[in-house]
Amino acid sequence: MKQNDLQFSAVIDAFTRQSVIYDYYEKGNQTLIWMRKQVRKHAMSFLNPGDKLLELNSGTGTDAVYFAQNGILVHSTDISDGMIEQIRKKVNDYKLSHKISFEQCSYTELNKIKNNKFDFIFSNFGGLNCLTDLSEATKFFPSLLNDGGKVCLVIMPPICPWELANIFRGKFKFAFRRLKTSATLAHIEGIHFNTHYFSSKNVMKALGDKFILVKLEGLAVFTPNPQMEKFQKKFPRLTQLLNKLDESLSGYFPFNKIGDHIILTALYSSK
Repeated sequence: MKQNDLQFSAVIDAFTRQSVIYDYYEKGNQTLIWMRKQVRKHAMSFLNPGDKLLELNSGTGTDAVYFAQNGILVHSTDISDGMIEQIRKKVNDYKLSHKISFEQCSYTELNKIKNNKFDFIFSNFGGLNCLTDLSEATKFFPSLLNDGGKVCLVIMPPICPWELANIFRGKFKFAFRRLKTSATLAHIEGIHFNTHYFSSKNVMKALGDKFILVKLEGLAVFTPNPQMEKFQKKFPRLTQLLNKLDESLSGYFPFNKIGDHIILTALYSSK
């Protein structure tokens, strides 16, 4: 089995295992709830009712339901069997089959999506960070987008202030893990797979010269990472204050280039 096949096999296994517990986990994590709200606010500023949206690494379909309930036509894709099953359940439970379609598809095989043009391509919470080279996915974007369409990618960048702060706790390996030139080993539900971190410059290079950056924001620059649940619970007022600081400053340099994630939206022009 090729290295790429092993990577995606591990990713499928990890996220299938996580699929049955993820929604429950998120409901108890106030930072994750806040982060998703910020991403949606960013994305919705570029969307209009009736727009067609292609979602990559859709997870359990939480964002798909939100977009559909706001008048967007969504085609959800994910590589994980378990995640696709969760999307199927949500579509049925919310009676959104007229607004949400879905298929099991890797973002490295988007050529399988036939006869479809979209106004918006969306990928949330670092799904694309599983790639060694972003162009493995982005090379398909021009053929999938209408002229003037947009792509919104939520990516984990190399600089995360709260992770770097671990140098003061003597956790140097963890503090600098995003700065490695080689892959970093991540794990979900006991399954290990490679993760790569990309700057906004890396993302724009992968998109190519037919894309123009229109908006860039940091996500959880001042706010502690969602994995720092003890901090959220011990200091709820401070966490809310840091949320507000993020909301005020994350769109400005240099804060728009760093954080637990960055939110990048670019405009496609075929000319």
